[in-house]
Amino acid sequence: MKLLSIVLPVYRVQGYLRQCLDSMLEQSYPDFEIVAVDDCSPDRSGEILAEYAARDSRVRVVTAPQNLGLGRARNLGLEHAAGEYVWFVDSDDWLAVGALAAIARRLRETDADLLVVGWDRVHWDGPVEVGSAKRLLGDAPVTFTVDRWPAVLDVLHVAWNKVVRRDLLVRLGFAFEAGWYEDVSFTFPLLAAAERISALPRTCVHYRQRRTGAITRTVGDRHFEVFDHWERAFALADRYAAPSDEIRGRLFRRMIWHYLQCCGTRPGCRPPRAADSSGG
Repeated sequence: MKLLSIVLPVYRVQGYLRQCLDSMLEQSYPDFEIVAVDDCSPDRSGEILAEYAARDSRVRVVTAPQNLGLGRARNLGLEHAAGEYVWFVDSDDWLAVGALAAIARRLRETDADLLVVGWDRVHWDGPVEVGSAKRLLGDAPVTFTVDRWPAVLDVLHVAWNKVVRRDLLVRLGFAFEAGWYEDVSFTFPLLAAAERISALPRTCVHYRQRRTGAITRTVGDRHFEVFDHWERAFALADRYAAPSDEIRGRLFRRMIWHYLQCCGTRPGCRPPRAADSSGG
């Protein structure tokens, strides 16, 4: 069994996909597979995946029967993953040099169920901003639970900065939900359920800040889907772990902060009629 399966949903990323795949295949650490899900991408992404799979056996391509969306495409990739751990990486981002070796070393040292890794933000016009995890995770214990070190709840709640033991996902019967902000109902229940969490406070992912096309830069009512995902996050956390009052309080504060970011203070996310009806 390989140590790591990288699940890579692919949709309309032909301009970024080669950089993403090259950053993985050029890593010094070899014990991994890439399960790339072609989510019926209308551009040349499927051809690029076929090209890479033909020349490197570590790349396996799964073609979705129809466009599934990011969350469901990740589920399809998980069904085909065979590694001890799973890492859901976004196909418009890319890995830092040495990331896989550092991740493998940390996993072996700690036997973690869930590893939270660092990142930076690379803006479309050049500036690079160090992610908050590098500062926050430097204070983390070697291994911990969310009750022992609640500060982990303040780390960016996305799937791509967390490497998860596959057996944990299988045991929980975990699956991503459809819709925007699906990372919320992935991150917080898993943090609550994991018995051994560890952290790697170094940049492993270069998080691309696109000028256009990102959800955070899109105007529309779909930002309100964040409410459903937070409701599901609380329900799953209760099912998996029964979090303490302190953890529930921290999650509640994080939820309110996120609501304000998605539907309140961030300019341009809501259409005018939504802003008018809410008094914004």
